[in-house]
Amino acid sequence: MTASAAVRRLGKYREVARMSARNKLRYRGNFAGSMLTYGLFVYVFSRIWAAAYAGKAGIAGYDYSMSVWYFIIAEVSVFGFGRFFWNLAEDLKSGQVAYLLAKPYGFIGYHFAQAMGQGLLDAGVIFLEGLAAGLILAGLPPNFMLWRLALVMVSLLIAGCLQFFLQMSIAMTAFWVEENAAFFWIFQKLALVVGTLLPLEFLPLWAQTAAVWTPLPSLSYAPGRIAVAASPGESLVLMGLQLAWLAAATLLSRLVFMAGHRKISIQGG
Repeated sequence: MTASAAVRRLGKYREVARMSARNKLRYRGNFAGSMLTYGLFVYVFSRIWAAAYAGKAGIAGYDYSMSVWYFIIAEVSVFGFGRFFWNLAEDLKSGQVAYLLAKPYGFIGYHFAQAMGQGLLDAGVIFLEGLAAGLILAGLPPNFMLWRLALVMVSLLIAGCLQFFLQMSIAMTAFWVEENAAFFWIFQKLALVVGTLLPLEFLPLWAQTAAVWTPLPSLSYAPGRIAVAASPGESLVLMGLQLAWLAAATLLSRLVFMAGHRKISIQGG
C-alpha cells in the first residue's frame, strides 16, 4: 500500500470517528446517566474505604487517598470504554454485518473508529468528573506529578483500545452463537474483580499470580496503579504489558473475524 493510499484509508476511519462523536454530542443527555452512576459509585466506595481505613494507616501499601483515587481512575476505563459489546453484538445479530462487509473499509476498523469516537468522549467526561470528585472526597492525588498524569492518560487510551478488541472478539462469537451475552457478562465480572473494584495487591497471592497471565490487569489496574503509586520504571512496564496484550487482542479479533467471515461465505451469506 502506498503512502497516499494509506492516508486516504485512515481518512475514512477518521471521518467515521468524527461522525460517531458528533452523533454522541447531539444527545448530550446520554452523558447524564453515566455521570450520575459514576459519581454515585465513587461516593459510595469513598465511604466504604473511609470505614475500612478507620484506625488504619494503610492496607496492602495503599492509604485512603490512594484507594479512592485508584478507584476513580480504574472506573474511567469501565465507564468510558466498557460497553462496546452491545452495539457490536447487535450489528452482527441483526445482519448489519453483511451490509458493512460490502463497504470500502475494514469491518473491524470501521467498528473501532465508531466505538472510539464515542468512547473517547465518554472517557473524557468521566475523567473530568472523577478529578472533581477526587479533589472533593480525597484531596489532591497522592504523589501527583505532571508526568504521572500524562502517563495515566496514555494508559487509559491503550486500555480503551484493548477493551474494544477484547469485546469485539467476544461479540463476534455471534457468528456461531446467537445468544452470546453470557460470554460478555463473564468477561465483565472478571474484569471488575481483577483490578477495577480493588487493586491487585488486595487479592490473595494466588489470584494475583493468575491475573498476571491474563489481559484483565491491563484494563483498569494499569492506569489506576500508575495514577497513585507506580514509579516511572514500573509505569513503563505496565504500559509495555498493555501494548503487548493490545497486539494479542488485535490479532485475536482478526482471527475470529476471518473464521466468522469464512463461515458466512460458505453459507452464502
